[in-house]
Formats: sequence, structure tokens, C-alpha cells
Amino acid sequence: MDNLNEYLGGRIIKTTDLKPETLLYLKDHGGEVVTATFKKNDKLFCRRCLMVIEKLPIDFQYCRSCINLGKIQISDELLITPTDIRYPRQEDYLVWDGQLTANQSKGVRELILAFQQHQNHLVWAVTGAGKTEMIFPLIEKVLLKGQRIAICSPRVDVCIELFPRIQKVFPKTTVGLFHGRSEEPYHLTQIMLATVHQLIRFEKAFDVLVVDEVDSYPLAGNLMLHKAIQKAKKDTGIIVYLSATPPKELLKQVKQHKLSITRLYQRFHGHPLPEPHCHLLLKPTQFLKINPRLRLLIARLIKNKQRFMLFFPQIPAMKQFAKQLKKLYPLLTFVDVSSKDEQRLEKVQQFREQKVQAILTTTILERGVTFKKIMVIVLDAQAKEFSKTALIQIAGRAGRGKDSFDDEVHFFYQVYNQQIRKACDEIRYLNQQAKK
Repeated sequence: MDNLNEYLGGRIIKTTDLKPETLLYLKDHGGEVVTATFKKNDKLFCRRCLMVIEKLPIDFQYCRSCINLGKIQISDELLITPTDIRYPRQEDYLVWDGQLTANQSKGVRELILAFQQHQNHLVWAVTGAGKTEMIFPLIEKVLLKGQRIAICSPRVDVCIELFPRIQKVFPKTTVGLFHGRSEEPYHLTQIMLATVHQLIRFEKAFDVLVVDEVDSYPLAGNLMLHKAIQKAKKDTGIIVYLSATPPKELLKQVKQHKLSITRLYQRFHGHPLPEPHCHLLLKPTQFLKINPRLRLLIARLIKNKQRFMLFFPQIPAMKQFAKQLKKLYPLLTFVDVSSKDEQRLEKVQQFREQKVQAILTTTILERGVTFKKIMVIVLDAQAKEFSKTALIQIAGRAGRGKDSFDDEVHFFYQVYNQQIRKACDEIRYLNQQAKK
């Protein structure tokens, strides 16, 4: 028989993908066979992703919304695997010698209260507030009750960075990391780290779902992924949203008392968020290959051996800048990364390990990554790709270490627009709130 560990835990699997003896065993142990579609208000829906199946001008109909996870035809049957799993008991679950701040401790109390009351919860915390450390006690409570938790993010980079941190503090608990580029096949674990897309494969599987960077692309505004989050939790389960820039929909739910909230306006080290220095460039970024004002700054950084991040609105602009940077500063070591870069994770690691002095990037690294002692520079900050939220998140890459809280952030632009002003205003507001 197949390794059952690859199927258990609320997985949604086509019956034809299972060997007959495996299917029979899973059915006998609580698995449920259902049709691949269901009707509601005269519309046909996919049972896996819950999206409408639009009729196609072909003989066989299938769901196009989740086809990247494997084709679901309307004639298919699905197996929803058992979720009533008993996990081994342990003496000590959490092994962590860190200390929470007073603000973090208050947030933990509010999180655990939400868990006990089966209440969905939002943690609105500034970048660098220590959200990850705050969920450690919550994870421990879930494990102590013999329950299961998933920690998800829209971004692969965030999941990959979180995985070793969770493994380290819960060394005896099974922890899995699953995303579209995973080499490791799915297997049942009590703690699951995954991209939000992976939740489409689950139904009523988790007692607690922690969704990090809830406002981030591709989750923001994606109905299928939001449905997947709701579907993947058990009926008695809760969702915990983490964000430095929560979407209006969640804040509206807080006002309606549908969602409890924790607010953290201060970083874990107690220092304020770096407030951006704003610079008007009278000539374009590419003027004289690289604008002379930018050349002066870059030359100073190279001379001082100061590490830095350069953010660009688009890949072509970044590639062109990188080409000129090599010509003008042959001794500067740097990498450039984007969403289309297959070596992105390796390059980010190079920068993290200080093997290169600089990293050029698009908004792909606006969140979910932590570097120490860096300057953050945004070029063409007026571009539409840099929303208010993106600029706040980018600025949040700086000043994250106790010994580098005063890292600088610089916005360069040709036009001072609303998104730049609103981003700077919100950062100042959050710093004022932290002083109260």
C-alpha cells in the first residue's frame, strides 16, 4: 500500500489518483468520497477551489481556476481524507530562550484569548515588531491540545525564511514546508508551513490557520485564495491574520466585532521605524546612464563598504541599471532578483550571508525578508508599482536589528505624489502612536 502519510489530514484528492486498496483503506478510516462539483443558484462550482466552472465549447468540462494543481473534470470524484489524527504527546514543545517585550506579551495574551474563544484575530504590527516570536506561544497551546496548525503566506520567500525558525523552536514536532517549488512531496505534519495556494488542496484540515502578509500579492483581492483559507480550517477552527499594513476589509471586520485585534506600534527593540528621506530628481534615473546624484550616493556607499538594497518598479529598469552599475563600478559586488528569477532564493541568501554588498530588486522583496545593517533606496518611487503599502513595507526592511535600528531609507522620485506622501505620513503616525 502507498505511504498513507502522503494523504492524511484533510487532503482533497482525485479518486483516480489513488490505488484501489489505498482508496478503500482511507474510506474505511473516515475518508469521504464526494462529487468534484456542486450546484448553487443554478451555477456549477468546483469542490476543490469553490470557484464557478464556466462552460467550455468542448465535450468534457473541467475547472480552469485550479488547473495548475491538476485537472478536475466535472465527472470526477474526490476523496477528502481523514482529519481526526492523534499526534504524539511531548514533554516540552517550545524550546526558546528569547524574551518577549511587554507589548509582545500583551499581544500573546490577546492571541491566546482569541484561540480559547474560537475567535478570528488580526495582529496589526509594524514591520520588525516580532510577529513571528509572538505566535510561538500560540503554536505551543495548539500542540498541547493535540491539534494542528498551518502557517501560510502568499510569498514563497516568507515561508522559506520562517521554516528553519519554526523547526528550531519546536524541535520535536513534525514541521513541513510545502509550496509550488517544493522538492519534498506532501506528508502529514502537525505544523505546516505553506503558500496560501497549497490550501486549495485541503478541506477542514486545521484547527488554527495563521496567514502572514495577508495584504500581499497574490492573496490581496484573490477570491479563490480567500475561499481556500476559509475552507481549509475546521468548523471550530480560527484564522489569525498577521500584517503591518492590513487591508480595509479586515479593519472593517474589526469595527463590526467580527474580528478581534492586537495592535503593535513599536518594534521589538523599542526604536522607531526609519522615516524615509525624500529626494526630488530633476532628471530621470537613467540620465547620463545613472543620474549623477545617485552616482554620488552609490560611490559613498561603496567607499564606506555600506550594504544596500535598491528597489525598482520594473524588471527592465532594474536590468538596465545593473548593466550600467557593472560598467561604472566594476569592484562593486551585487546581485539582482525578480519574480522571474529562478535563482532568486540563492541570490537572496548570498546577500544575507554578506557575500555581496548590494541587492537590486523589484517589489518581490518588499516584505518577508530580514537583513541587518543596510540602507534601503527606492528609485522612481512615484511609479504606479509602488503603492502606499509597498513603500511602507519596503521602508520596513531597514532598521530591523538592535544594533542597526538607525538604518536609512531614501525615496528618489521625479514627482512627489499621493502614495509617497501617504506612506511617509503613516510611518510618522505609527511612530507617534508608539510613543503614547
